[in-house]
Amino acid sequence: MTLQLVSSNPTPDGGSGGPRGPRILAPGAPPSPGPVPNDLARHLVFGEALVWWDEKDRTHVGPVALVFVAALAILGFVSVLAPHFWLQPWRELWKPIAALLSPAALVLLRERANQRAVLVTDAGIIGVDRHGHAERLPLEAITAVRRDVLRGGLVLEGKRGRVRVPPSLLDDARQAIASQRRGRVRAPGSIDDPTRWLP
Repeated sequence: MTLQLVSSNPTPDGGSGGPRGPRILAPGAPPSPGPVPNDLARHLVFGEALVWWDEKDRTHVGPVALVFVAALAILGFVSVLAPHFWLQPWRELWKPIAALLSPAALVLLRERANQRAVLVTDAGIIGVDRHGHAERLPLEAITAVRRDVLRGGLVLEGKRGRVRVPPSLLDDARQAIASQRRGRVRAPGSIDDPTRWLP
């Protein structure tokens, strides 16, 4: 008779217990993409339990394409109403075209700036940017939650630093923090959180 252990973390190919596929690292936490990569694991402190991690590692072209299509639609509308617009010299024509397309460039820069990993442990939250620079904040040391106007997402602030959470990771990061704060008593008004994001 053979004893087989069945993993609750299936791999993409339908198997179980392999190194690939989503993994739930702690009760109540959302699934992580898989085992934490070595370049992120080195930011953990000895004995610290990892609860959840994920990263925004690519540029989503959807928002950029949407702004670009809107700019083209405006140019098409201008072509119908004022066809002489295209008859002006190029040294004058490029300015309004650049003004219409500049929001697409800003969205692209914002997507690039948001590329980072976020790790939630039993004691804190860690943000690692695409250059490998890490910011760490103990959960109990969070004093304020602010909206990140330029990048989108949120900024968690404390006396010992700040951690940025990109928009695509907000929900899972909140669920992971909630799994660790469950049952803990928090003094009312101890955290300045007008967004009511922090559990």
